Amino acid sequence: MDNNDGLAACRTWMQSRHYDALIIPTNDPHFSEYVAEHWQTRQWLSGFSGSAGTAVVTADQAIVSVDSRYFLQAENQLAPGFSVLKQQIAHTTEHLDWIAGELSAGAVVAIDSRLCSVNGVADIGARLAKNNIELQLCEDPFAQLWPDRHPLPNSDLFELDIAYCGVERQSKLQSLRTELAGRTFLVTALDEIAWLLNLRGSDVEFNPVFYAWLLIEEKQATLCCDNPMPQNMRDALTADSVTLRPYADIAELLEGETLTVHCDCALLPAQLGQNAVDLASPISLQKAIKNTIELTNLQLAMLKDARALQAFYHWLKNESEQRTLSEWDCAEQLDACRAQQGNYIGPSFPAIVGSRQNGAIVHYHPTAEQCDPIAPGVLLIDSGGQYLEGTTDITRTICIGEPTPEQRTHYTLVLQGLIALSEAEFPRGTTGNQIEVLARHPLWKRGLNYGHGTGHGVGYLLNVHEGPQSFGRGSAAKNIALQPGMLITIEPGYYVPGSHGIRNENMVAITEAENEGFLRFTTLTVHPFDTEMLDDELLDDRERAWLAQYNAHCAVLLGEAAA
Repeated sequence: MDNNDGLAACRTWMQSRHYDALIIPTNDPHFSEYVAEHWQTRQWLSGFSGSAGTAVVTADQAIVSVDSRYFLQAENQLAPGFSVLKQQIAHTTEHLDWIAGELSAGAVVAIDSRLCSVNGVADIGARLAKNNIELQLCEDPFAQLWPDRHPLPNSDLFELDIAYCGVERQSKLQSLRTELAGRTFLVTALDEIAWLLNLRGSDVEFNPVFYAWLLIEEKQATLCCDNPMPQNMRDALTADSVTLRPYADIAELLEGETLTVHCDCALLPAQLGQNAVDLASPISLQKAIKNTIELTNLQLAMLKDARALQAFYHWLKNESEQRTLSEWDCAEQLDACRAQQGNYIGPSFPAIVGSRQNGAIVHYHPTAEQCDPIAPGVLLIDSGGQYLEGTTDITRTICIGEPTPEQRTHYTLVLQGLIALSEAEFPRGTTGNQIEVLARHPLWKRGLNYGHGTGHGVGYLLNVHEGPQSFGRGSAAKNIALQPGMLITIEPGYYVPGSHGIRNENMVAITEAENEGFLRFTTLTVHPFDTEMLDDELLDDRERAWLAQYNAHCAVLLGEAAA
């Protein structure tokens, strides 16, 4: 079935149920950022492969609402019959305003009850009700519409040794129960379940997680999960008072629960949430603050990543002199270089290799079927790896050939922003969005800006995008103070559609500063910045010193690693 047939079948399905519109989110029942292929329904129907965006289908219109990171990508990928709704403010529900403008009073809008949270139902329902439009929950439309749909994943699990995770499962469970103070809590986020139980899987590409629900009670826990486990893993879970049940048993389990169940209702599907009491997950913050063993391991992961990148850029220089390389060739070689390092699990996200104009597509990633040759001009490479020692994420921008004066200026302004934020010291209680402006200020002075956030938290052998901390401008970042032990990226950028994109990114840890009550950033990433793209006249002495010291530090570490 091609897209046109799928869109027609979707409208037939809607008409048979008297729905005037169907909302198709990007998420799975756990509201993950990256989802298994089974749940990639929006991509299957619309052709748009970005990790964020909401589709809406009506009787005569079909749109995908995206933020500025995906404007160019959506325009390039959307199938016939779909158009782009460009969000003016990122992470908002502007598609609901579009629905209100398209439909008449009395219309009915449907959404899959597993893909809309308890809080989402309340919010969407209230927004639509202002225009006398009704929201109805429905069963999965794509069970009928998608004939060759991927099955639900069921990967083998493995247990993370104490040498890597640093804290025993029983200790994590006890800390959580102490914070819950006798309350029963349902854990729905896949990375929280994996972290809490020191287990990892591969149900979602690039994210070492597995599909499960975890009910935490005062004396025991119940893990609803279908993934195969060796007997010794089952025995270890039983010894820690964790009972195993099938994934689908969660509904029955909640119905039979005599105690009040608490849950983060922004992450609880409406299908399960009739009686839940909203409670923000304490695990999110616990997981974000890395322990000493995790931070020590991460330094080794960074060194492994640095060796892999050193080998890659050496390959790129030599190989490009012999033949014309493609963006996909580079993405494959990045993975091959990382695979030479010990304890490598796989990429932490699909590598972004953007030559020339493709670099301006913020989340562009090449495929074997769709990629451009590496041509003279700016080349942006954003990639990362999953190791037993942690998760990495790094971006570097270089130029094949001689950069233009404009490209030098853009590169230098972006690097100045990274340096400014990297050097910051700030009082305890400071949030990411309060100091993000430091990374933007060099661009702002020239009337330039970028549409994405300046950085995100990073998991430990988990999701490369992890909260609750971030250098974002959305409401989620406003109340989360940066704390020692957190990881975060610093990644300002600048993009010229049709020409080039520039972004440089380091991972940093938040550590204590010398001044009492203040914090600072300790850079973890080990890879030098390209100085050939710089306009040195734009730098001041402090910036030159920082750059020289950082590049020298990388050279020393990489020299020691090679010795």
